[in-house]
Amino acid sequence: MAIRIRGAGGVEILDVDGNIDINSSELIEAIGSLVSSGKLNILVNFENVDMVDYSGLSILAIAYKNVTNHNGKMKLSRVPLPVIELLKVVKLDSVFEIYSDEMSAIESFFGDAASAHQMRRKFQRLDLHIRITYKPAGDGEGAQLFDGTGLNLSAAGVYIHSERILPLNSVIKIYLDMPGLPHKLEAEGRVVYVADKEIQPHVYPGMGVAFTHLDTKKERTIVDFIDKNSTHRADET
Repeated sequence: MAIRIRGAGGVEILDVDGNIDINSSELIEAIGSLVSSGKLNILVNFENVDMVDYSGLSILAIAYKNVTNHNGKMKLSRVPLPVIELLKVVKLDSVFEIYSDEMSAIESFFGDAASAHQMRRKFQRLDLHIRITYKPAGDGEGAQLFDGTGLNLSAAGVYIHSERILPLNSVIKIYLDMPGLPHKLEAEGRVVYVADKEIQPHVYPGMGVAFTHLDTKKERTIVDFIDKNSTHRADET
């Protein structure tokens, strides 16, 4: 793992490359050094992080506790979808504030509670079954569309269960058939995760897709759809 530290807008940004695992104690040391020098607004950029395991989550938790014990703030940006799901499994998704882009993350250090709440809404995830069609982004208008089922959805991405899985980092056009909407929602995304048959037989074959360049209107449409359907489900229980 390699760490590069840079400053932007009163925030110290750690660009991390490689894996965050049991051998990543230098991340604790780097963040501890910043805290000791009085730099308490810390953003960890996950754009080039390849993998985080359970030991890596402990590393992040230790670093976070050190920052907050000194009345600082530590946030995460550009976190890959598989890592977000791992954070959900261990219930750390409600601890870390996660941002899809660097500018929003920097602004959040100086924003209000309402802004933070809105960002948490963006990553709220809904389990569902909706029809999805998709194709490689470079294909033309008449290209074949592949069929799939969306098994969960957030404004950050969607998990697609389908026989036609595209390679990691493929950019795809997605058309989501969301009940209650007058037309399909069109989005672009990147394949960031492919299901493992032995570990996840119940959702195999499938792939996790992170949305890219999702405009504010479409993001709000997805967030409102999730809010509405989450409320309905709560009312039924």
